[in-house]
Amino acid sequence: MARLLNSDGAYGIIAQALHWCVAALIFIQIPLGWYAAHLPVSMARLQWLSYHKSLGLTILALVLLRLVWRRIDAPPPLPSTMAHRERRAAHAMHWLLYFIPVSAMLAGWLYASAARLSVNWFGLILIPDLIAKNTDIAPLFKEFHHGLVGLLALLLIGHIGATARHVFILRDNVAKRMLPARRRRK
Repeated sequence: MARLLNSDGAYGIIAQALHWCVAALIFIQIPLGWYAAHLPVSMARLQWLSYHKSLGLTILALVLLRLVWRRIDAPPPLPSTMAHRERRAAHAMHWLLYFIPVSAMLAGWLYASAARLSVNWFGLILIPDLIAKNTDIAPLFKEFHHGLVGLLALLLIGHIGATARHVFILRDNVAKRMLPARRRRK
């Protein structure tokens, strides 16, 4: 049976669910944003950008919830068999995987606010602007948003690569800690 909370050897089902939901949404969000941004100016483009903004707000909320949950239920320690520098790199990568998505979402929200492009959550809730309209700085926030998304894509490649290394080369249990426990056959 799946554990609710983290243990010394694995993440609990809540941490796993938050991890995999955020991962899935980010893998939808990046191509969705690219697609919407490259459509010609039209109602369809506005609709796709609205989906992109709504998904961004959802990811922002889930990442913040994940940070709160991490504070409540500390993650399992990395194995002592990992080299010190690898443990430091893993910790740095994980914090960047929290910081960069939050920063990218906030930069996108700041861009929308400065450009006076309304933000709502799936047409249900109008989200207030973070700053007043300012067409001078709006392009800066847009470029910052794009740069952060590019950095996030690189971090994800690195994270997936490190996971593959643990699964296929090191053959340790580090990656399995984020997978739901399987029932053992008798």
